Amino acid sequence: MKIDASLRGKLPRVGAPVAFASPDGKIHGWKVTIPGTHPLATPALADSRLFLGGGFGSYDFYALDAVTGELAWQYQTEDDGPTAAVVTDERVVFNTESCELEVLTVTGRPVWKKWLGDPLLSMPAVEAGRVFMAYPDSRGDHRHYLACFDLADGKEIWRQAIVGEVITCPVLADGQVYAASLDGTLACFDQASGRQLWQEARQATSAPAVWKNQCYFSQREARAGAAAKDIQQMEMLARKISRAGTPTEAFMGTAEKADYLDHDKRQHRSPHYARHATYDGGVGFAYSKGDAKIHQAMYNLGTAHVSGVWSYQGSKPFVSRGRLFSGQGDTVHCIDPESKEVFWKRKLREGDEGAELLDSLLTPPAVVNGKLFFGTTDGRVFCMSAESGETLWSVPVGEPVMFQPAVAQGRVYVPTVGGNLCCLETGDPQDDGWLMWGATPAHNGLAEVMV
Repeated sequence: MKIDASLRGKLPRVGAPVAFASPDGKIHGWKVTIPGTHPLATPALADSRLFLGGGFGSYDFYALDAVTGELAWQYQTEDDGPTAAVVTDERVVFNTESCELEVLTVTGRPVWKKWLGDPLLSMPAVEAGRVFMAYPDSRGDHRHYLACFDLADGKEIWRQAIVGEVITCPVLADGQVYAASLDGTLACFDQASGRQLWQEARQATSAPAVWKNQCYFSQREARAGAAAKDIQQMEMLARKISRAGTPTEAFMGTAEKADYLDHDKRQHRSPHYARHATYDGGVGFAYSKGDAKIHQAMYNLGTAHVSGVWSYQGSKPFVSRGRLFSGQGDTVHCIDPESKEVFWKRKLREGDEGAELLDSLLTPPAVVNGKLFFGTTDGRVFCMSAESGETLWSVPVGEPVMFQPAVAQGRVYVPTVGGNLCCLETGDPQDDGWLMWGATPAHNGLAEVMV
């Protein structure tokens, strides 16, 4: 949706940062309110600056001082809904939900942009001077494509047809591009040529993690109950060798009820589901969802909203120090990625644990310095020991957190649904390296070595 020309240059600017402290006074930092109170995505960090979109429904993109939170520059987009950005080679890369891929310099100067399709619901990945992005060909055959563009000038290098929108983002590893589509299909392409190496229906519910030629992902399974109409959605971690035709191996020790993947239950009883309907209506998607192929997300991921897919991250796993970590529903898992042994699991839901979990509680974890950092949709931020699962500290921020935090130089940057960015000082400068969604522009985390 284009911004009204009469409003360009007149939108409010970000406010001054204010001090933040946890109720017990142990964690301090600051908070910045982004105009519009839109749901915010993960910021990206480089050169002591934060790069942050104004959220779903916003037409603004910001650079803030990473230490103080003060505004460095502000850029207005022509279309709404900037995604989480990646920063590399002095370039900031992001796309708007409607409908452009944009590249800026780290000083805020436009380099190039390209109209791709309507809507764009995943974020870009970047490696070796190339940008990888999924989009619907809204002005052509309306199919979805995974495309590769030159970071320098936006020239298309290749594109390949895929079955639908990509869950969260492409993932880059070992010279290949991995993507999970909304309908659960996993696919793998050669980065250089775009040649499809394999594409298989796997009921995937997250973007994958790739480690030692294994592809790890969360997976949905529908289990029949006593009555024919009683279907219980389950979710668990799974893996397959990164080669065509290899079988899926489920990590049964991680299997949990997943009512948050059941569209019928969510439609009737989830408060977050109703809020996404409001977000859609605010940007022109109250009825038509454009070329989103939203029926795929409805069946496989439990959401029928453009904003729901835009903010969906699923139970994306990450590997660190030889262990596999995932925030799945209301439970954090730590697993041996080779033997599938569950080292530990921690349930973090407050209240009635037997009640339906209609909205996934946890963001994917940021895994650095032997710690997990993640947010929750009930408004908490956690720092947890990766070794034991012990909660080292937790802080209420007063608003739901849907997107993964970023962690850099002893600070955790937490975006909220209410349009606030919170910076929490951890007291440990080695809490560092998770500089954007998925840690790096490749979105595959940091496979740290054991020390």
